[in-house]
Amino acid sequence: MRDPWYNVVPLHERPDLIPQCCNLLNSEWKRSETARVRSLETSCRDKYFPTCLVLLRQNEVLGHCKLSMIYGTTDSVLLESFLIDSSFRSQGLGSLLLKELERYVKRFGITSVYLLTKGQEGFYAKNGYEPCAPIGQLNDYRDFSIELLNDKEDKDKGDIILTGPPPPPMPNDLILMPAPVCLTTPSRTFMKKVLTSSKKPR
Repeated sequence: MRDPWYNVVPLHERPDLIPQCCNLLNSEWKRSETARVRSLETSCRDKYFPTCLVLLRQNEVLGHCKLSMIYGTTDSVLLESFLIDSSFRSQGLGSLLLKELERYVKRFGITSVYLLTKGQEGFYAKNGYEPCAPIGQLNDYRDFSIELLNDKEDKDKGDIILTGPPPPPMPNDLILMPAPVCLTTPSRTFMKKVLTSSKKPR
């Protein structure tokens, strides 16, 4: 990174920053510390991701984002979460982190970054992202709302075992009604940016 005041590093290269990242993310989206740490520890060097990137000023975490490969592709990633510390917003740091994450993923042959947002369309549009049609994985993806769930630590302590008899069979004379058409506007906006090649034209 070229800015002498700030640095962007992959979290797997600085695991000592995980506690700060937990605090930052939980300041915006409450989640159990155990679940949060497990999620952050998935950051890896593998070109197929996921990867967490951290925006630093010296050793202070000011921003965080997480990128995952979109299933069935080798050149598209999903920006799962993106956050700048509330005390440092409106200073251009969000745009700085976006630029650095784009530079990072291009090294792995990534050509497209997708995201879902609600209320931040203007910020992403300013940085070159455009609304796009939903794609299967994103349509079902938990996106930022995952951070609003208060995960219970005991959810991860084994499989749920169901007991009792199986449900009765469906009646033979059941009439299936067509699904209603939803005319409401979706609450989230799907956005995409196609990354330009870093190679200089001949």
